[in-house]
Amino acid sequence: MNNQIKKKLIEICGIENVNDGQEVLEKYSKDQSLVDPIKPLLVVFPENTDQVQDIIKLANQNNISIIPISSPNKYRFHGDTVPKSDNTIIMNLSKMNKILRIDKKNRVIMVEPGVTFGELIDVAGKNGLRLLNPLFPRKSKSVLSSALEREPPIVPRFQWDSSDPLLCTEVIFGTGDYFRTGIAAGPGTIEEQIESGQAQKNPMGPTQFSPYRLIQGAQGCFGVVTWATIKCEYLYDTEKLMFSQSDNFEDFFDFMRYLIKYRTADEVFIVNKVNLAALLGTDISNLSNLKDWILITNFTGMGQFGEDRISYILADINDVINDYNIKLTETLGNIDNSKIFEIIHETCEESWRLKYKGGFQDIFYLTTLDNTVLHYNLVSKMTDLELGVYIQPINQGCGVHCEFDLYYNPADTNEGSIKKSFLEISKKLMDIGAFFNRPYGLWADEMYARVSNETISALRRVKEIFDPNNIMNRGALCFKEE
Repeated sequence: MNNQIKKKLIEICGIENVNDGQEVLEKYSKDQSLVDPIKPLLVVFPENTDQVQDIIKLANQNNISIIPISSPNKYRFHGDTVPKSDNTIIMNLSKMNKILRIDKKNRVIMVEPGVTFGELIDVAGKNGLRLLNPLFPRKSKSVLSSALEREPPIVPRFQWDSSDPLLCTEVIFGTGDYFRTGIAAGPGTIEEQIESGQAQKNPMGPTQFSPYRLIQGAQGCFGVVTWATIKCEYLYDTEKLMFSQSDNFEDFFDFMRYLIKYRTADEVFIVNKVNLAALLGTDISNLSNLKDWILITNFTGMGQFGEDRISYILADINDVINDYNIKLTETLGNIDNSKIFEIIHETCEESWRLKYKGGFQDIFYLTTLDNTVLHYNLVSKMTDLELGVYIQPINQGCGVHCEFDLYYNPADTNEGSIKKSFLEISKKLMDIGAFFNRPYGLWADEMYARVSNETISALRRVKEIFDPNNIMNRGALCFKEE
């Protein structure tokens, strides 16, 4: 049967786009997570929407699972793309890498899944736009995948909804049906819409139905997104970094609320000294002159009065800064500010977490700012590993992305003990209310064990509508085979 499937895939995509070499299958059988490896049947590289649709139809006819990916296999971390059985095709979308449209007026860029941050940040900048990117994204990371995964942007004042920066999408559902979400659904073709002045910007709909809510964060369980429009903002002309340090990160909270409430700062986030060292690609001993916690903020301005805007914002802050019992500085110890600018504006060659010690496991979830203190105290007592912390306000400061990074040297550390510690910490956080809104790999069973049977039943009924044969990433989330 494998040969028959391979033959049909070659007919669809061409022989150069189908690979079942053992070395390749071994690479796609695992990632940097602690999920047990399983080899797929083969890897296929579609080059257009029609090929994606034909592959999904073929999988339905032969009861084969499909896992869509768009990033290089070397840099995958969370177990969501590891096959759950050997009866699986990996659909690598990296050859669908066109920037389909740039609309500066409406601050929208339309991209295929293979377009990376390394490419799009530069292209957007040349067109007067900037992406709402996550913290120091990997150069080869798919922009579309990042938006689908709800990776938190580092500029909370422009995140109006948990879906941002994802807007409209084109998707092939597990049934093989073609669909467009949001205003892109119609009337008319995309070309006709563009000609009439539309920008595929509103993700809601069609009508009262918003299927992008199903697609986002679903780990490919409902279908394959073949393009998406991504929300951008105008590129600013001038900017000014400001920093604060403390031995207690709770000291920053009131000031952060002030910045977000009045929408004065763009980038706003907290890291501890371990994660700052990881971001800078240096050893923590080189940051001995810094306190344990660092607040990084960036103030920006545009046009003729850009510098004036920054000046009056900082003047207002100086009037109230004493109320918050913190000190703001223009520099951070002896660190060159250009290094911080690189972290917030550019990309890294490999994951900044991976290069610190060679191995890491990241535990991330949504919570409120106040709860991060309780969570940090808990986690710091549960592990002896070097612990990195990243706290990112999201959705206009309505919540935070809280992340604990467990760093280790893979050559010196027992993987079994890391896995045990990772699961124990994750479960304890779930027990005290941490919301794992991206339940990858080892988290899925634990998260859905805490969800009501009615909710799981409803999710499965929706799955039966859009993927009745359960071919899309079979076994992920709560969609296990009965």
